[in-house]
Amino acid sequence: MDVLTNARMQKVDADTINRFYPGLELMERAGRKVAEFILTHFPKEGFKASIFVGPGNNGGDALVVARYLAEEERACSIHLLSDPEKFTMDGFKNYKRLKGRMSKHRTLVEINATRPDWAALIRKDFIDATLIVDGLFGTGLSRDLEERAAETVGLINDSGLPAVSLDTPSGLHGDTGRVLGCAVRADTTITMGYPKLGMLFYPGKEYVGDLIVADLGFPDEVLEVHSLGVYLLDQREAARRLPARAPDAHKYRNGTVVLVSGSREYTGATLLAAEAALRSGCGMVYAAVPESIRSMVEPALRELITFPVPETSDGTIGSGALETLKPYVEKADVLIIGPGLGRNDETAQVVRDLVTSASRRVVLDADGIGAFNGKSELLESVSSPLVLTPHSGELQRLLSVEIPREPLERIEMTREVAKTLGATLVHKGSPTLIANADGLAWVNHNGNSALATAGSGDVLTGLVGGIMAQGANTLDGACVACHVHGRAGELASEFLGVRGVIAGDVMDMVGEALRDLEDPSLSYRK
Repeated sequence: MDVLTNARMQKVDADTINRFYPGLELMERAGRKVAEFILTHFPKEGFKASIFVGPGNNGGDALVVARYLAEEERACSIHLLSDPEKFTMDGFKNYKRLKGRMSKHRTLVEINATRPDWAALIRKDFIDATLIVDGLFGTGLSRDLEERAAETVGLINDSGLPAVSLDTPSGLHGDTGRVLGCAVRADTTITMGYPKLGMLFYPGKEYVGDLIVADLGFPDEVLEVHSLGVYLLDQREAARRLPARAPDAHKYRNGTVVLVSGSREYTGATLLAAEAALRSGCGMVYAAVPESIRSMVEPALRELITFPVPETSDGTIGSGALETLKPYVEKADVLIIGPGLGRNDETAQVVRDLVTSASRRVVLDADGIGAFNGKSELLESVSSPLVLTPHSGELQRLLSVEIPREPLERIEMTREVAKTLGATLVHKGSPTLIANADGLAWVNHNGNSALATAGSGDVLTGLVGGIMAQGANTLDGACVACHVHGRAGELASEFLGVRGVIAGDVMDMVGEALRDLEDPSLSYRK
């Protein structure tokens, strides 16, 4: 599913209105979709919606919502933030249409929020309300909310009532996710047509609640013209990229990973990456580790096959490892290089030699990426399909550049690096971005701060390699792994809270996250 900026969404709207449907029809579709959600999710008994209507098309959508709810005999109070004469043309038409039904539907009440006693009226209205519908401001908002608008948002947030926002929570910048003075903290946001960029990045994501995308029927030919080349990575997208698993599969058919990792200082990274690859469904995992740590690694994970390689005086993998690795590389579908390797010049040269001569697909992480710091041009010559999984600090050291913070700039940099290196790039963060060599990008939409813990990245790396070994290409493997990793973090935090989760807890939830992806009906937590 495409993700759009404000400007591109406005062009999609305009082209659709000019060539296919009038704006009034799009407004009708938007309001109907929201009303259908409310009618489905909120019981009729005792129902009352406080609906806040701004002067723009967002307010017009809210008026359509009110009409549909009234037709189902649901009580609604309509709070008008401005004089109806100042509404957009389509919004005013829907106001007149609703006004004509007020005598017929006694459950409809209009409240003029421009009155001097407006705040008291809102508080009184909230006493028996069960839901707030936020139609104050849409994605076109670009300046801070002030005075009455800001106070209204404050009253909504202080009410304790569930809030459904139309298109975006009022007060969020649609491109950056920046809070414009203040913003509605929605429980659910129903966005129209396509997700907007600012909803997927913090702080905006924190205000969105559950994100639902309402299909308004925008024509594909219009989207093709205005697509940003940025897509949402959600459960549906990840599920379609998950490689099939044959019912008569055997371990060799399910893929083999060879993991080049570990050092005397970092023994746990090998175990985390290896177990994640196995938990992903991969059939076999071999781990090349320094001689001195093999006796610690091997007993800790019974399913892992380890083999020792020569090491440096620092206890990192040494130059003699290349010869030892050759027969194992021949067995591999995927090489994972980097977790826990440590920083050593000799080890870094081993990594560079191994990656640049690789005849197998490679997942490069952590100190494996660090081996190319200041030498990123070597990665451009790698002939095998390549995935890199850096966080921003690792990417900055690799390229010696500042990593931008603004969402669109961050995406542009991620996909430009992927194009330059001819690789799939997993730029870890909140959210994680995935870009391929064609310059297309995906924004991962799940996960939480439970994943901000030591070893979490090693789990992700193992998942990428393990899923690729089962037949996924580099992009599919990266997308599925990022989704599963994020979902596993969410599941772990349901038990332990975001503070109490460690990487092993994320690992414990990988199986359930994969099962959710294959068949959501089997989840223990629906």
